[in-house]
Amino acid sequence: MAWTATATLCCRLVRAPAVRRRAPHRTLCSAERSTDAVDREYADLNLRPLYPNRGHHLRIRQHVNPLSASFVEPTGPPDWKEVFEDPLLPLMVDIGCGSGRFLVWLAKNSRERRNYLGLEIRQKLVERTQFWVTELGLRNVYFMFANATVSFEQIVSSYPGPLLLVSILCPDPHFKKKHHKRRVLQTQLVDSITKNLCLGGRVGF
Repeated sequence: MAWTATATLCCRLVRAPAVRRRAPHRTLCSAERSTDAVDREYADLNLRPLYPNRGHHLRIRQHVNPLSASFVEPTGPPDWKEVFEDPLLPLMVDIGCGSGRFLVWLAKNSRERRNYLGLEIRQKLVERTQFWVTELGLRNVYFMFANATVSFEQIVSSYPGPLLLVSILCPDPHFKKKHHKRRVLQTQLVDSITKNLCLGGRVGF
């Protein structure tokens, strides 16, 4: 009798209809929230109307492989007289400048007379940011598509003015040992920064 009751209960459990769970309310992903937050932070730049043809938000890979064959060759320096109005001013370099809004804001609002150079490994971001620079008529900031780890020395060593500040904001730490080789902060880059910084120069993280 006990066995029959147990068997009946098991059959009922097996045949019980699946419970439908209510789909969770859709929320913005972290990338969308991050982009909107950046827009609000730099709202005074009013950059949205300056890139109407391709839209404001770019669909890009968040990470690229810096060891790819297309990134291992050093990028040569620009003609500094062409990209900066005064190439003898102290230089700030932002490695991994991303969207470039940080440097554009500094170039437009800082009271200190400096030139600003952004190095970014994602070409679409560089193209958009350089478009903004041209539209805003800024002659003290420039962006380059380059792998800073292998190109920093060749680019910065040719600059005629002093290298005053290098910023590396939010670099990917690549915690796994097998991915350490993908870190932007390699010995090669650190040595080059140390060698090229002027007396009293700084590095900001």
